[in-house]
Amino acid sequence: MPGKRPPTGRENPFRISGTVGGPYFTDREDEITRIVRALGEPGAKLLVAGARRTGKTSTLERAVEAVTAAGGAACMADLSTASTPVDMANRILTAALRVVKRGWATALVDRLALLKMSLTMKPDPVSGGMAVSLDMSVRDADAKTQEASLAQVLDLLDELAGKRKMTLGLVLDEFQEIARFGEHAEWRLRGVLQRHQHLSYVVAGSHLSLIDAMQGKGRAFYKLFERCPFGPIAPDHMAAWIDARMRAVGLAPQDAGARCVAMAGARTRDIVRLARKGVDRAEDTPRIDGTAVDAAFREILEEDADSTQRWWSGLTVAQQNVLRAVAGASTGLTARVTQQQYGLRASTTTTVQALVAEGVLQKTSHGSGYMFDDPFVRGWVVLHALPDLGIVEPATFIASPTSEYGALGSAPPKRLPLDRST
Repeated sequence: MPGKRPPTGRENPFRISGTVGGPYFTDREDEITRIVRALGEPGAKLLVAGARRTGKTSTLERAVEAVTAAGGAACMADLSTASTPVDMANRILTAALRVVKRGWATALVDRLALLKMSLTMKPDPVSGGMAVSLDMSVRDADAKTQEASLAQVLDLLDELAGKRKMTLGLVLDEFQEIARFGEHAEWRLRGVLQRHQHLSYVVAGSHLSLIDAMQGKGRAFYKLFERCPFGPIAPDHMAAWIDARMRAVGLAPQDAGARCVAMAGARTRDIVRLARKGVDRAEDTPRIDGTAVDAAFREILEEDADSTQRWWSGLTVAQQNVLRAVAGASTGLTARVTQQQYGLRASTTTTVQALVAEGVLQKTSHGSGYMFDDPFVRGWVVLHALPDLGIVEPATFIASPTSEYGALGSAPPKRLPLDRST
């Protein structure tokens, strides 16, 4: 079975679980410099917007580490799982109290008590200090009360930072989740951020269409933030870094890095996952080339096969046909030959928009078509769903000359030379 080979004793030079740092992290010097500068500037408001799986959270963590290493105060709160504004407040409280002096906990408790806010205190196993959170009962309060609780927590942090004549940098990851609570919550947060002079804010998000909407004219965050785009790492840099990491563990890469970038697309984590699988498969082999990378790509498809099959079965026929067309057609979705071959209907535009909204598809950067968000899902569709139409291609097949797989960066995309025997 895939992945059941005996261990070789070779340490894998790539990491994909959690966030990464040290030798497992590469590039992003410019982004880190800009984030560090914002975190140290009182009243700064910076938005870091980038697609999922590009290393954004790892970059934010490295920036926070740089600030604290230089003697400053900065922390990061992950808001992605928050179900209520109170959950967000608790995430921010926990993160802040881990980087400031212990006296803050007492001061916060005293001030929140004056506001008649119910609190819970218990030891924090991470910091060794006290973890302070709003009582669970506050989560059952009405929306206005919950939004006020979040605002009061941020106001108190700003007040305490001012009294101590310091700047506290707050990174709010996946901040776009505030939109779940309605535009009134967005406006409330805008008002809070605007009045703070001792906190700096770096907000980050990966739901790009939602972020753009939240920043639209007439919306709460219109022109509030400076924007720090977070695009893909340059493909040449990524390929060279992968090859260097492979050489560091005794492998001789033969364009393996370039092939990983070509097959996995623009997302850092996808590229690293493929490189990691290639190293795992290398066993005692002294070299790794494009053929080995392609075999690793197929192995990942098989690892994901059960979950991908369940997901595919839950799609509508129209969605399945669109995905087959994106994977297999060499012409656009509106071309008559594509519509006839893949059974596309008049509702195709609506279907595509739904798949984009769900994060399955994305528009290509040159705007002439669509591509899969996940390259391994694309490979599975090629291998397992195109044969339904009598189209048999290898998992590594890339049909469209306008696909961004294999042609990342600013240069016009090119078709990959593919070995049809794989």
